[in-house]
Amino acid sequence: MNRLKEIKMLKEQAEKFALENREIITRYNMRELCRIYNGIGPESFPKWLRLGISALHPSLAVVAFIHDLEWHESDFSRASFTESNNRFTRNGYKTAKAMFAWYDPRRYLAMYHARRFGKICQAFGWTAWCEAGKAREKKHLAKK
Repeated sequence: MNRLKEIKMLKEQAEKFALENREIITRYNMRELCRIYNGIGPESFPKWLRLGISALHPSLAVVAFIHDLEWHESDFSRASFTESNNRFTRNGYKTAKAMFAWYDPRRYLAMYHARRFGKICQAFGWTAWCEAGKAREKKHLAKK
């Protein structure tokens, strides 16, 4: 799937599943969304590894999409950092429930991974959260 089609699909899923903070998507044009969204996993991971993780967890792509945008807007606060990671889990649960029936084991596997990824981000993501904010500020200053 090409990048523009993927982003369009993620935008549609965020609305369809009524994910928390989906409004953040409207702040960006398609070019910006394509640049900010990097799949599942931190930007510090090599692209091949993020592609592999994303391929293993396709139901969480839309969750990571919103999460990446939130991290792009990092305000350097612990409260926002924690809320973004908790929202990853909640949005992952919503997505799993929307995509898979109650009797489908994939529902519970996706929910497990949403919770796990949210906790991993919380435990190890603080530096990346701050770096994302610094990168945004640096770019903003360069435009002036």
